Formats: sequence, structure tokens, C-alpha cells
Amino acid sequence: MSPRRPNDVGGLTSGPVKTGSHELDGWEKLITALVSSVGPGGRKITTIDEFRRAREDIDETFYNSLTYFELWAEGFVNLMQEKGVLTRKEVEARMAALKAKQ
Repeated sequence: MSPRRPNDVGGLTSGPVKTGSHELDGWEKLITALVSSVGPGGRKITTIDEFRRAREDIDETFYNSLTYFELWAEGFVNLMQEKGVLTRKEVEARMAALKAKQ
């Protein structure tokens, strides 16, 4: 039997679920575009299944501390590093440069 993954919450106690929509932040739109650009509809560097697995491989405590799009960003960086496209250090350096411009 496989161990329970952090996304497998069926049967676990939960709090209230927020419903409704909200305006996406710029970085949330950007991560969506980045994921799409390397996936099956873009450069074909990754598959949908690989991207899902990259998010599900995140440590459960850390996984549960992240928002939906933070999970996407973390999974994206992990997968890009795994594929040899870029390193976490490169991503962090670029993030710091972007923050410095603000």
C-alpha cells in the first residue's frame, strides 16, 4: 500500500472552505503562464503528470503551509531543477533582482 500523499485529504478533518473567486495577483498569472509554456501546449519540457508529481513530492508540512499558487511555484522550480533547465539558486537570484526593482 502506498503512503498517503500530502494532497490526499479524503477522510481527514478539515475547516471551512472558502468559496468564490478573487482577482489573481500578477505573480499568480505569471506562474500559470510559465507552467503552460513548458508543458504539453508549449515547449513540451514537462507533462501534466510530472508537474502534479512535483507538487505532491513536497514535504507534507511545507505543502500544507503553502497557498495554491505557492504550491505551483514550488513544484515548478523543483521540476525545472530536476529537468536541468534551471537551478533554485538561479530562480532565487532572479526573484531578488525583480524585488530590488520595485
